Amino acid sequence: MRLKTVFHEDFSLSRPSIHQIISAFGSGLDLQSYKSKFDALRATTQLGSNYVKSMPRYCYGSGLLDSDDKLTFFGETVNSKDPLLDLSHTQWLMHYHLSAPFGPGPVFWHELVTQRFRIGDTFRKDEIAIQISEIYEREEGKSLAERSARSTATVFLGSYIKSDGLGNLGILEKIGDSEYKVLEPPQPPMWTIGCALVAFWQIRYPDMATIHLNDLYTEGFFTDIFMISKGGFNRTLENLQREGVIEVFRVAPPYQVALLNREINYYLEKMYGNNSY
Repeated sequence: MRLKTVFHEDFSLSRPSIHQIISAFGSGLDLQSYKSKFDALRATTQLGSNYVKSMPRYCYGSGLLDSDDKLTFFGETVNSKDPLLDLSHTQWLMHYHLSAPFGPGPVFWHELVTQRFRIGDTFRKDEIAIQISEIYEREEGKSLAERSARSTATVFLGSYIKSDGLGNLGILEKIGDSEYKVLEPPQPPMWTIGCALVAFWQIRYPDMATIHLNDLYTEGFFTDIFMISKGGFNRTLENLQREGVIEVFRVAPPYQVALLNREINYYLEKMYGNNSY
């Protein structure tokens, strides 16, 4: 299940707010004592009436909560190891989940990241709003209100500009009132890419022991989300192979990749316990 286009209540992603949400759910929020989940969050956090609607959806889209409002393995680890969501590991993996081709983030998020986040490119906010409208009409079969398209463009771009969002990843820069430039961010840490690879594999290839290496380079798929070159990704795969979690077979094309360790918790433990890459 993917987030809908207008899920955000006009708010960009806010890590301090998400911290309050995962802390509340992680401490065993007593939903039975309240009329609704939102009433419970209003009573147990410092978030306003619309924030308590918006931020749990961001938590879901970022892979921190599941569809039953339970912390995922990722959410539990973040709540324990990085509760303020300050580390690049955390922010890159949130970005991955929001941008993944099969959800949980909204369709427009995936398409904008993989089509617009090209290093050195510039674009205007109104172009993003138009593209969001086109995606909505294609997916929903009806028109999106102009105001909703503009607000969705604003919150999407704000999520990558604001320092309390994902701005510290260094993906996007605002260069004018409504113009943005795509930067070249530092490559994500090895174990973060490994963790995302496991999540991607579980959804895309759940019953496959090996896949074609070229599948990971397919435009709009895995490597585009992280904005990494083919060479940079190959070096990461070599490092993961040294760690014994994957194996790359390059005897003859088409080259193959085998995922030897599918335990997401193993990768999460490495993410938060090893900063060597």
